[in-house]
Amino acid sequence: MCGQLRIVSLVILLMQPSASFAIEAGEHPYAEPGPTYLRQFAEEGSKVFVLERFDAVGKLVDRSTESVSGEITITGAVERRIAEHVIQLRGLTGCRIRTVTYNRLQTWSCIDAVRDYAGAIYNKRGRVILCKTLVLSSAEGQPILASCFVLVGGNGEPYRTVNDDDSMVFLGFAEIGETPDGRSRRPDLEHAQSLSKTMEFRNAD
Repeated sequence: MCGQLRIVSLVILLMQPSASFAIEAGEHPYAEPGPTYLRQFAEEGSKVFVLERFDAVGKLVDRSTESVSGEITITGAVERRIAEHVIQLRGLTGCRIRTVTYNRLQTWSCIDAVRDYAGAIYNKRGRVILCKTLVLSSAEGQPILASCFVLVGGNGEPYRTVNDDDSMVFLGFAEIGETPDGRSRRPDLEHAQSLSKTMEFRNAD
């Protein structure tokens, strides 16, 4: 009898929506998706942009996918134009300093380093671009505050996910913003920012 109750309980649990199952599938407003999750959107011979919108409790409520034929424009450390979408990496401010240490040895202007690095990821290596936002609808021309992830790999190279938010902070191109009361807007990236300062990627002046 106890065994039957356990089986019935398991069946009921599997039938109910669960945040843990969504996280495992990659559908989470904050977590970095794995390459397997991103590869489901890949199309042979084209670059795909996926925009996922989540509500205030973290539930996926809308997903759009489209092929991208032109180049992604890197307009700043935290600004991207993907097709007709203007994306701004959430909670970050970009290029507060004029020059950065790029490739560990070279001194570059911040914006040039951003365009070199992010341009290569988005335009040369990226196959799928996924941006996640808590903004349910956006006015035309207004930036969408989002976290963005790029699937790179294939042709003999292992697939992996590039976390754009983390990369910009780690490389010293962007810094974490603060709320009016002084709290971090991106506590999930505090470690990357601390490591960036330790490795002296920023303040090349």
